[in-house]
Amino acid sequence: MFAIIFTFTLMMAYTAAEIPSYIHICGRRNPNLDKCIIDSIDNLKDFICKGIPELNTPPLVPFFMKHITISDTDNAKLYLKDAEIIGLCDFTINSFHIDIDKLHFNMDLLFKHVRLNGTYDFDIRVLLPFVHKGPIYLTVDDVGAKGEVDMKLVTKNDKKYVYLSKINLKLDFKKLNYIFDMNEKQSTQLNEIISNFFGSNEEEFISKIKPSIEKEVSKQILIRANNIVKEFTFDELLPDRA
Repeated sequence: MFAIIFTFTLMMAYTAAEIPSYIHICGRRNPNLDKCIIDSIDNLKDFICKGIPELNTPPLVPFFMKHITISDTDNAKLYLKDAEIIGLCDFTINSFHIDIDKLHFNMDLLFKHVRLNGTYDFDIRVLLPFVHKGPIYLTVDDVGAKGEVDMKLVTKNDKKYVYLSKINLKLDFKKLNYIFDMNEKQSTQLNEIISNFFGSNEEEFISKIKPSIEKEVSKQILIRANNIVKEFTFDELLPDRA
């Protein structure tokens, strides 16, 4: 999410002549560049969340993910499909730093309340076979998101363009509330299977599903962020001035 927020801010800064004057442009020689970008993100939060159709920037909310693989083994196939994530606009920035020379930035965000609505598709054969699919509702509070992003420069038609090449995302949350839309008998059976498959406590459950979510979210962030920056040169996104 932070990569989308960051690139959205850079793009909006470049087009400041076309939008309200409160948009502040951040030059890459600004001695307080980190703070400048943080302030720009805070000022642009509504634009980031709603998107701007005329600039081909989609809204951040809702954030859709088509497919999340939690497990794909012979004994346990667990997927979340058509997931809609809500709550990504309710965030605070704990820290941000960009290294222009290394084309690298890192960001630490806190999302206060996140909801995911989607479809679960489970085929689990541990103890008792369980094959079922249906709606699932997840809620989690105080989600920490720390990310490190590498960028690269490419030259096209004698102009330099930047793209995001790699992202290392780590999510941090301690409690996850989930509701499966199923009858009481199915729910009892699934809870027993999940307990045996993931472990008997919530911390073990979270530790096993979190890498899959981090991987899919990272993939979607890179796609969305690069769709934003591909139309602009490096000097347009981060002008060489204070």
